Amino acid sequence: MFVSLCAATALAAKPRVEVEIAMEPGMSGNAAAQKWVKVLNDAGVTDVHFRSSQDGDRVAVESKGSGASAAVKVTAQLTSRGALKTSGGEFTYSDGPKLKKWLDDVQASGGLPQPKTVFGLTAKQFDEVKKSLGAPVSISTKGVRPEKVLEQLRANSKLPLLVDPTIAQAMAADDPIRDELDGVSLGTALAAIVRPAGGVLVPRAGANGLELVIAELKTGGDMWPIGWPPQENDQSKLIPKLLEFTDVEIELPLSDVLKAIQERLKVPFLFDHNDIVRKKVDLAKTVKIPATKTFYRKILDRVLAQAGLKCEVRVDDAGKPLLWIAPL
Repeated sequence: MFVSLCAATALAAKPRVEVEIAMEPGMSGNAAAQKWVKVLNDAGVTDVHFRSSQDGDRVAVESKGSGASAAVKVTAQLTSRGALKTSGGEFTYSDGPKLKKWLDDVQASGGLPQPKTVFGLTAKQFDEVKKSLGAPVSISTKGVRPEKVLEQLRANSKLPLLVDPTIAQAMAADDPIRDELDGVSLGTALAAIVRPAGGVLVPRAGANGLELVIAELKTGGDMWPIGWPPQENDQSKLIPKLLEFTDVEIELPLSDVLKAIQERLKVPFLFDHNDIVRKKVDLAKTVKIPATKTFYRKILDRVLAQAGLKCEVRVDDAGKPLLWIAPL
C-alpha cells in the first residue's frame, strides 16, 4: 500500500523538508495518515509520504540537492501505538510543538541537528562566537561613559549587537566605566561594561544568523563570563611576574597599591564592582605590610584580604591573562 499526501502550505525557507513515513503492519493507513498530515502540516512540512514498512527500514535524516533545489528527507516510522519514531526521538499526536522545533532545527542545519552547547548553540556556532569575541578592544575605557564605549564596540563587532532598552537606560544612569579595558577581548569587555547596570552578554542564533544580546540577568540563565578559568594549571606561566620577589613595605590606600602592582604585572585588573558595592568594600582602605621580601602574588593576597577581597587569574576570550578581583 502507498499513500501520498502533500501539505497545502509550502515552507518559505530553504532547504525544503520532506517526510517519508513507514507504517508498521496493522496500522489503519488512512486514519493514521490524516492525523499525522495535520500535525506535520501545522509544523510547516512541505511533503509527507506514507508507505508500508519494509525489511531494513530505519529512521534517518538525509540531505539532497543544492541551492534552490536543496531538500532534507526525514525517514520516520509510524509504530503500532500511533507514535512517530524519528532520529530526533519519538513523538505522539500531542507533541506538535516539540516536533515542529525539531523539524525547524533539521531545516536550519540542512540535515541532522548538531548537539547544542551552552546558549543553545552548536559547537561550530560557539567557536564562531568565541573567535569573534576574541578581537581586542582598541580604545581606552576608564572614565568614559558606558553607552559611548558600547556604541564604539558595536560598530567594530563582526556580529550584530542588540541592547535591551532597560539595560540601556540603566547604563545611561550609571557612573563612567571604572576599569581600563583597552587590549581586553571584546566579549570580556562587553560583559564587564554591562554588569554594573545589571546586564549580561548572551550570544544566540537569531533568524538571520548569530547575534549578541545584552539583556537583564535571569535566574539560572546562561551569560558570557568576565574571563574564563585558565586551562594552564600553573598560573605563574600565564603571569610570570606573580612569583617575582621584591622588597616591600606598605602603608597606603589599597587602590594605590593595586595600581602600582598592576603597572608591574602588566595585565588588566577587573573588579566585581557589583559585589564590592553590595558588601561595602572600601578600596580606599589603608593596607599594611611590614618591611619584608616576598613575591607579588603573596603581596596581592595579603593586601586584598585586609579589605575583604581576593583575586584569581582568568583569561579573556583570546586566552590573554587578567586578574579578577572580588569580595571574599
